[in-house]
Amino acid sequence: MGAVFGWIDFSNEQRDRVFLVIELLNTGGTVDELGIGSVRDNIADWLFPGVSTIQTRPKYFIILTDIFLGYLQRYQKGEKLPLLSTYLKSEEHRIMHLLAKNHSYKDGDGVIGVTVAQTNGELARKASSVYWNGLRTHKLIDTELSSTEYLIQNDLSKFNPDGDVMDDTLLIEEQFAIRAPLFSAIKEDIRMELSEEEANYLRDQFKDVTSSLKQEHNLLSQLFTKERAEVIANSNNFQEMANLLIADESLHSETIQMLKIALLFDFIMHGAHIRYNIQLHKKSGELNFDDKWNDWLKKLEVKREDVQALNFEYIFSEVSPRTAPQTQQFMRLWKDEVLEEELNIKKLDELVYRQEIKKKGAKAKLASVNGEFTSWVGIQSLQYRFNNVKNIIKDIQVHA
Repeated sequence: MGAVFGWIDFSNEQRDRVFLVIELLNTGGTVDELGIGSVRDNIADWLFPGVSTIQTRPKYFIILTDIFLGYLQRYQKGEKLPLLSTYLKSEEHRIMHLLAKNHSYKDGDGVIGVTVAQTNGELARKASSVYWNGLRTHKLIDTELSSTEYLIQNDLSKFNPDGDVMDDTLLIEEQFAIRAPLFSAIKEDIRMELSEEEANYLRDQFKDVTSSLKQEHNLLSQLFTKERAEVIANSNNFQEMANLLIADESLHSETIQMLKIALLFDFIMHGAHIRYNIQLHKKSGELNFDDKWNDWLKKLEVKREDVQALNFEYIFSEVSPRTAPQTQQFMRLWKDEVLEEELNIKKLDELVYRQEIKKKGAKAKLASVNGEFTSWVGIQSLQYRFNNVKNIIKDIQVHA
């Protein structure tokens, strides 16, 4: 029997964290061997609030608020209801099958659970957990509760209204806190494309910067113009988009500064990952990354002044304050060492080696004696959720 692992499932949040880790482990080139993920994710949160790497299409924002509003409507009509958690689970399962069928069970259209629908299985991680933070961040649901807390607080299964109609405004705004209107999007022919009305509503929510969960000058709120939508549509990665937007003088200066930080952080940490792979592959003899290192050094000479100016103290105090102290120290030392006139390669490699050992312990690959690695290991370039944002802009701006 193969190796397995398990965990005690105390809550949806804990379960979802485990599923996210499993997905990251199964996705090539995304394992965070050197512990830089916290800074990457906090920069992404600053630029693109409410967006995550496991979101697919913005239609799910509409679907989920419609599910909750549908539950309310049934109550107001006098129906005896199941637990809200049971209702949500049942509706998500039903809608998964509708979407999968209407998209011909095709992968790549953003339908969550296409494969599960084909086998009539049960979806482990549902859209309600994937999109919950986004629903709160963009105030489609104005709550600070976790999804589990929200489902418990707003459960109506214990009540029997006996046909009495409850005040819509009172129930929605004071208890359910749903700010989105009912779009009636859940129907037999439902698809992932947004209607014009849905797109316009989501555009307004993403542009609204009054939420305390968003940076005032976040990039996402400024992307809904024809010119910027074209920039992101025509860019193949974050780096292409960022370099083009930095030249956009109408973009807020604070946003431009954060884009510069994101690019420089990616560049500096890519050098560390090159040295990591050089050390790793010395054991196997499969690959040689010396050319990558030499190319990186040439770029460093061009970017030297910008790299010198990158303020890690600002990042650790204002952008990513929860970064582990040992990781902060690694990043500071790495930057200082690569800026030395005479590079000490042995010292650079030692920094990388110690960082992985501290982060991974006995599981550190550099401590392996087998030399079993035959391809690049770890992060190649930081995309800061670029592809997920690209999908959002594409779906919404088609109606602009």
